[in-house]
Amino acid sequence: MSRVLPEGKLARTHITSVAAAKVGLSSLKYKMKRPFLSQQASHIEKQQLDDKNAKIIFTALTQLRGTALKLAQVIGMDQGLLPEVYRKELEKSFHQVPALNRVLVRKLIINELKETPQNLFKGFESNAFAAASLGQVHKATLHKGDQFKGLSKQVAVKVQYPGINTAIKSDLSLIRGIARGLPKTAAILQALDEVENRLSEEVDYQIEAKNTLWFKQKVTLKGIRIPHVYKQFSNQRILTTELIDGLHLNDWLATNPTQNQRDQKAQLLYDFFIHASLDLKCLHADPNPGNYLFHDDGSISVIDFGCVRKLSEKFNDDFSRILRAFYDDDASAVFKAYADLNMVYEDTSLAFYSKALQPFGEWITRPYRETLFNFKQQTNYLKEGQELMKELHHHFKVDFVAKEFIFHNRTYFGLLQIFEKMGASVRFDYHKYLKGE
Repeated sequence: MSRVLPEGKLARTHITSVAAAKVGLSSLKYKMKRPFLSQQASHIEKQQLDDKNAKIIFTALTQLRGTALKLAQVIGMDQGLLPEVYRKELEKSFHQVPALNRVLVRKLIINELKETPQNLFKGFESNAFAAASLGQVHKATLHKGDQFKGLSKQVAVKVQYPGINTAIKSDLSLIRGIARGLPKTAAILQALDEVENRLSEEVDYQIEAKNTLWFKQKVTLKGIRIPHVYKQFSNQRILTTELIDGLHLNDWLATNPTQNQRDQKAQLLYDFFIHASLDLKCLHADPNPGNYLFHDDGSISVIDFGCVRKLSEKFNDDFSRILRAFYDDDASAVFKAYADLNMVYEDTSLAFYSKALQPFGEWITRPYRETLFNFKQQTNYLKEGQELMKELHHHFKVDFVAKEFIFHNRTYFGLLQIFEKMGASVRFDYHKYLKGE
């Protein structure tokens, strides 16, 4: 695979246009054949079409990389909007990361900070030790005078891939073009608008620096650590933070932690989610396992605050009412709570509630009905939820999703995946989230 990120508008537009044309042609052929096919043959043809189109999208995304891969992460984690074959293909792109050579890294730092990395830092490692969809991270050592009191001299310098900040719209145009041929087009397009807003913030490292500093000042939950930001070595495309030693999830699990340690860490992650949602009203909305570092003292460091989502008091109240209505199995209260979020469904009958909403409500509130919810025993919980959500999207006649739901749900379900992988038991605090007690 080429390591050159296609920066130019024409180059990226060509990739998206070719992909969209291929998908459009495939879809047209299917529509022309469908009237002459049996129901079973039509179903088989549609599955083959989805499989073919998903691979076309994946190929285009891996060519574009950059923000396209970030988009793949967000949309790929969605539990219902996209057909399963599309979601699985998008998930493959999570690990397709371009690497910048040392000459280009040096040039970028000089352009952005007006000094060579050798002059800025006492030591700078040219080879990145971590990579992501929007940039890569290098270890560096501060000069003694630049060291923040009480912290190590070691820092992490995140360098943004060139061309990222100009690529968002062309990258999104690919998925928007595909979305017009999928069910729930309006809802998908609205979700993409929300994703674009978050990506526009995420490619500005100055915003990420402010987010990190804000969380560091505001988080009061014991056991959660936020890195220090070195503003003098940061700007829109370079971000320098305290380098925190710790283990990522897979590495930590490889140490064979005890069940008590698994439970303690999972509970801390959930408590941080609740603290951010209800107390701070601002989410760290990128629950990638790579954004959590586990420490021997029981604490967890949260890194990468590029993607955050503010939550209104109204959203928290409405979301709490939805949970409460599901918990009480109150159909009218469920529909009223959704309506207050402008999510109005054409069918509000009790029959529809029993068929589509009630099973989902039972599933979503199940952890709240137990003192500790054991993910080691409930091995199919997340899979069951994915199936229920697909069923919901199949039945719903919804063209609008409350914007705050998109990243709130992404964060919540990302955490569920982590808890399941940890095999942990977690206390889902009923009194904090379900109002009305």
